[in-house]
Amino acid sequence: MTVSEKTIVLNRLDIGSVIAEQDELLTQCFVSHHALDELLNDRKDLILGSKGAGKSALWKEIKEKRGTYSQLDDTELVLATNHTGDPDFREVFKSISSTDFPNADQLRTAWKIYLLALFFKQIKERIEEDKELKSFEKELKSYNILYTQPHNLKKLLNFAIDKARSISKADIKVDEVEIGAEFKSHNSKNHTNELIIIPFNDLYKKLSEIASKYQFRVWIILDRLDEIVLGDEDKENIILKGLLLAYRDISDYKTLRAKIFLRDDVYLRVGDTGHFPALTHINSRATSPISWELNDLLELVVKRLLTNKDIAKLTSTKSNVQMNSVDREKVFYSLFPKKIDQGRAADGFKWICDRLSDGNGIVTPRDLLSVIEKAKSFQIRQNQRDNVELPESLLFTTDSIRKAVKSISNSNLETRIYPEYPDLKSKIKLFERGKADHNDLALEELLGQDWLYIAKRLERIGFLYKRRKSGVDIWTIPFFYSFALEITRGSNFKYK
Repeated sequence: MTVSEKTIVLNRLDIGSVIAEQDELLTQCFVSHHALDELLNDRKDLILGSKGAGKSALWKEIKEKRGTYSQLDDTELVLATNHTGDPDFREVFKSISSTDFPNADQLRTAWKIYLLALFFKQIKERIEEDKELKSFEKELKSYNILYTQPHNLKKLLNFAIDKARSISKADIKVDEVEIGAEFKSHNSKNHTNELIIIPFNDLYKKLSEIASKYQFRVWIILDRLDEIVLGDEDKENIILKGLLLAYRDISDYKTLRAKIFLRDDVYLRVGDTGHFPALTHINSRATSPISWELNDLLELVVKRLLTNKDIAKLTSTKSNVQMNSVDREKVFYSLFPKKIDQGRAADGFKWICDRLSDGNGIVTPRDLLSVIEKAKSFQIRQNQRDNVELPESLLFTTDSIRKAVKSISNSNLETRIYPEYPDLKSKIKLFERGKADHNDLALEELLGQDWLYIAKRLERIGFLYKRRKSGVDIWTIPFFYSFALEITRGSNFKYK
């Protein structure tokens, strides 16, 4: 093929969107994961994974193809967070001043009021004429925790927080499982000061039994929770701790489930805040963080490539044919260079994945697809500028791949790490144009007296990882961030 013909193929190349909610190829090219089985079979409620690992993709898969999963035949799915645009929750919490921000116990109650309303609404839509449900509705109204005005998710959460904030801290102390909550009803229409005990356990039990009587379940789906608050870990910890405590309180009702999709690093951070007696129980209902093997990532990429007729024709491969790993490698390397670095370096696909791996060893589909999309743009410009001749069906040069990896590395820092952890930006910048390996003393000299606290935070977000080399414990910056900060391999200290 001529350079101009290959440029036409590249211009037409569509590998889908890196954002699950906008990805039109997701259903067609979905690659299953063990976490999906755990979710479908109701063994786990917390789906953990890094940003871009595919948590939202799992939710989109079951929503759009639920008819193919018999495990969901008796299940109503309710999305409790906004999947498009800015999350509604962000506006709610942003409107609360720092000096008046609710604590974790208040938010624990708020989340229970919010979830109870969503469970009730869904069950009412299905069995509106049930006598027990009508009686239950009257009971909710008597406690003044049922929002009866026309509302959206934002108004409902705002209402729940307002109710939770009116809880009285006098007289009766709420126990660890929060049998009930007391609040002064001075915000209600009758303006009385009567203390009302809300028996949440009893209310959830009654609602669960009503659903059980009709032999169906309701799952409330909570996703994009790491976007509620940007750049304020303390507030995010309080909000999510309240949610996880609320989840623990209601997690034993089999017909009423909250399914929570959450970043694993955020989950660990919230768990480290302390005073979390329910954490062991919550951990038992959490998946292992979503991770991708090299062959899974290769399958994901090749499936998407072959949805393009030009690529299928160029590689003489049918998009619907059953393939093994050898077949997929053949397709990939007919389009991409076999080697990016010469010599003993890994083959091209592993080279890319190694350079996209963070300190936790995670390579996400989002970053991998972003590299291919960016390499496409670089290659088109290179073709137009230099008229690069490539052998046979090869579409990409090593230069385009290198530039794409560096671009995505930069993007990850600028659009994820720095906005989410603004106080760490100046610390990360200290590593720029340095060496990748540091011992404890080198980190202390670079980061100051709080070096260990900072290093552990950088380790949690994948910027650093610990390893042992030549009998010495060292901290290493992975390839991924080395690209963005022009960090070279090697150590900035001398081995003894």
